[in-house]
Amino acid sequence: MLNNELQLFDNEALLFRLHEALNRSDKEVVFIVGAPLTAPHSGEIGVADVKAVVELIRSEFPEHSRHRERFETSVVESLNPYQAAFDFLSGNAGQGAANRIVKEAVAQALISSGSNDWSGAIRKLTDDDLKALDHDTAIWHLSPGVSALGTLIARFPGRFGKILITSNFDPLIEVSVRRSGGSAWRTSLSVDGSIRQSEAEGCQVIHIHGYWYGSDTLHTTRQLLQNRPTLKNDLLARLQDKIVVVIAYGGWPDIFTGALGGIVSNDNLFPEILWTFHSDQPSLGEHLRATLQPGIDRNRVTFYKGIDCHAFLPELLSLWEENPPPEASEADTATKIMPRDRARLFRLAPIECDRPPSIEIWVGRENELRALETSKAKVVIICGMGGEGKSALASRYIGTLDEQENAYRLWDWRDCKEQRDRIRTQIVEIIVRFSEGRVSADDLTEADDAELVEVLIDQTSDAKAILVFDNVDSYIDLENRRFIGLLDTLVHGISTSESTSRVVLTCRPDVQYPSSSVITLAIKGISVEEATELFAKRAPTVIIPDEDIREAHTRTNGHAFWLDLLAVQVTKIPGTTLRKLLNDMRRGRDDGPDILSPLWDKLAPREQTLLRFMAEAVRPETVNMVEGFVASQLNYQKFSKALRSLIALNLIVVKPEADAPDLYDLHPLVRQFVRTKFERAERSGFIRVVLNQYDIIIGKIEALLGINMPYPMLERWSQKAELQVAAGLFEEAFETLTKIEDAFIGGGHVQEFVRVGRLLFEAIDWETAPTKHSQFDNIVGAMVEALDQLGDPESADSMLTRYESTIPQKTARYINFCNVRAYSYWMRKDFEQAIEWAQKGVTLKSETNVDTEFDCEHTLALAQRDAGQPAVAIEYLRNNCDVADIITGADGVPASAPMYGNVGRCLYLMERFDDALACYRKSLTILETESASTTKSNRAYGRRWVGQIFAERGEAETAEAFLMDAIQTLGSSAPLRVRELYLELEKVRAAGAPVMSEAKATRIVNNWMRE
Repeated sequence: MLNNELQLFDNEALLFRLHEALNRSDKEVVFIVGAPLTAPHSGEIGVADVKAVVELIRSEFPEHSRHRERFETSVVESLNPYQAAFDFLSGNAGQGAANRIVKEAVAQALISSGSNDWSGAIRKLTDDDLKALDHDTAIWHLSPGVSALGTLIARFPGRFGKILITSNFDPLIEVSVRRSGGSAWRTSLSVDGSIRQSEAEGCQVIHIHGYWYGSDTLHTTRQLLQNRPTLKNDLLARLQDKIVVVIAYGGWPDIFTGALGGIVSNDNLFPEILWTFHSDQPSLGEHLRATLQPGIDRNRVTFYKGIDCHAFLPELLSLWEENPPPEASEADTATKIMPRDRARLFRLAPIECDRPPSIEIWVGRENELRALETSKAKVVIICGMGGEGKSALASRYIGTLDEQENAYRLWDWRDCKEQRDRIRTQIVEIIVRFSEGRVSADDLTEADDAELVEVLIDQTSDAKAILVFDNVDSYIDLENRRFIGLLDTLVHGISTSESTSRVVLTCRPDVQYPSSSVITLAIKGISVEEATELFAKRAPTVIIPDEDIREAHTRTNGHAFWLDLLAVQVTKIPGTTLRKLLNDMRRGRDDGPDILSPLWDKLAPREQTLLRFMAEAVRPETVNMVEGFVASQLNYQKFSKALRSLIALNLIVVKPEADAPDLYDLHPLVRQFVRTKFERAERSGFIRVVLNQYDIIIGKIEALLGINMPYPMLERWSQKAELQVAAGLFEEAFETLTKIEDAFIGGGHVQEFVRVGRLLFEAIDWETAPTKHSQFDNIVGAMVEALDQLGDPESADSMLTRYESTIPQKTARYINFCNVRAYSYWMRKDFEQAIEWAQKGVTLKSETNVDTEFDCEHTLALAQRDAGQPAVAIEYLRNNCDVADIITGADGVPASAPMYGNVGRCLYLMERFDDALACYRKSLTILETESASTTKSNRAYGRRWVGQIFAERGEAETAEAFLMDAIQTLGSSAPLRVRELYLELEKVRAAGAPVMSEAKATRIVNNWMRE
């Protein structure tokens, strides 16, 4: 027990100290937090706590083995089982095993995709994969404590958001801050070092015991007590004039408690240490007592008992949101309004966006580059033939941002690969990246083109970024020389906005817009003088006759890439002269020169082999991945030589990234040449080898497959399906699409699913497909739903017409056709047609008693409900339960949020408002614990429906609270729906009445759900 002379204060005292009393102080607050903050709470998932970690370590040693017995003895006899367990693990399995255990422990806070093999999956992930998880804020479950702490830091950065210290290894504090709209950056130290070596905007989260990947983690007594003087001195400097709040932290002997002892024992420093205990009757260990005693004697350390971080931090947040101090409110509002410094985006994991090509030799294009640098246009379109340097110009431009005296300082690069059905996916991923995960892909599933562009502009408006969309040829109306669809909407939206960002688009056809905010740069061939300069830079030691360069320029029409290939051959291939190359030059397509065929003939077999494998890859890859492609045919030495040679010949493009492995790709013209040189049968073997490598990667992450998987990892499956189509492996492609359907469509990556699905359906024989491919019918249905979801009813109808033609007689497959068509009409809100088609399927099935999984009843019920027949629809939607039992939540009624919501909606339409509210309450309560792709949207719909009932009953304050909370739930991901909600809100709120605070609205909603 604590000695009697030590006074213990309670929860109310600490709340007063960190709110009212803090208003009279100009000091900043630094939180020191430990494992309980992110551990499982109230039955929800979280980072494995101390006991669970010990259990993870125990499972490393087989039951009934001699090692398990020794482990048990070691742990039982120790005063600190956690450290003892890690001591034993390190001695028997090494530091790598300790790091692996930490990864498994942290991964338990990831929202599950349904896998039972989290441990096996996490162990196989690379650091790049783990970075992808880090940056996806939607896939982590946050406890009430860490959620409130992140919001407190994000909304009141002047008081709480400068620095935070944690002994935890997980990213949940940073995730919480970003999810709440704030900025956070990490400093991780597993050895001695300074915490002041780097700076960034936002809260610096210092992980004093290491991080869950990328470094060793500290657990053992020896590690925790190691001397780290630099870190200790830095902590002393950062904490000496702060209010230090220690919460959910055990006070083990480590670098923090050592630094704290140095602060409280220095009479020249005047800290305020607020140390909290979870227990109402806490005990103070000898080490901690000795460390804090000088501060206790000076009344610089205050103790608080009964502090539960999951209750206290939400209470503190509520106080600050409802009663922010005027000066803090103004400062924090200014922080929100001022453009945020997003320089840290340069340090995002490389898989966060595509990479521009590395430019080794730069010749000409000075006028175009100057136009890019000096123009005020919001949209720049770079047009020109393939190989003329469009991508190189864009890459050069963003590579020199730091040297320019303009407002742009960040960039994002997206390669659309001259393929359709990619632009929505790319825009969604930009939104996810710039919102730092606060807006997720599935939040944008219902957004139409205009709404999606509005969200993009909102998320990048203050970023001062260059957004490059490379190779957008598939989105051009060639007759009118304009972009089409979403890209046209983007050009109009960004060009008329007040955004600080700029869009750069590259394409082959000439595209023109009349607006002064849109300029087009037409890239033509380089001049003779520039060609001479190019040869001089490529071959500085070779004397090349001017007349040969002029002839090369004439025969290539000044084509930058063809001239560069000639120049590198003169330098890199012994005995080669430009005159000889000109003599060997062949006539190619469109009367242009064929530079690649003669060059191909000169390549060594190993170089040809490497090019053939790389031509089949669907994305740039690391050197290890490329080596895996060729391993069956080339040893490492031959592979390395071939790679260096092809890079020197400029046939392979290097795409570098700071602090990440380089990526290797082929120039688009080289890839096109290699692919067209060989028939599909000749390519098939190479594609299968590449597929095998993709399967190896997928095997490492397959257990994580689900709607919560970050898109850069999920994309491997769509790439696999694309390769299967290219190899003619259609049955395998159908199986792959079946496996990823829920993850892609449910996770908001609808267009990527459609892109690959279209490739498959364009390649197969539709007449034989229904009998040859078992998943044909299911994928057709998924495609039609996805196309309707994307707002493309014409394509959906075209696919339905083609599908119907494969069903000459009314077999069981016709029932599926009826359901797919009915659901399509329901999505378009044509409820009468939906009822008609669904009823056809229901009738056919009931009259024939056919044994089939195909069914139309659910679609029929949805259509009946929304067509004004709720009493009919409820008979199916009640799921064979009595409506009275559903309303009361009787035993045996399944805990299904959709069922309660659908029944509640029917009851509302039947004007049974009290019963509808009872169902809505149960539905919303269940949704609070779910994490499906539609959960966020359903939570918003549910709150809106409840608000509508209270509005009709004249309970204005409660109605306003639910509508406000619906708006808060949607955030910035659905501006159209938010505007509709605001219109409803204005009708409810009294004229001139102040807007209800978000905190008050949330409290009213939560209290109602708990009734």
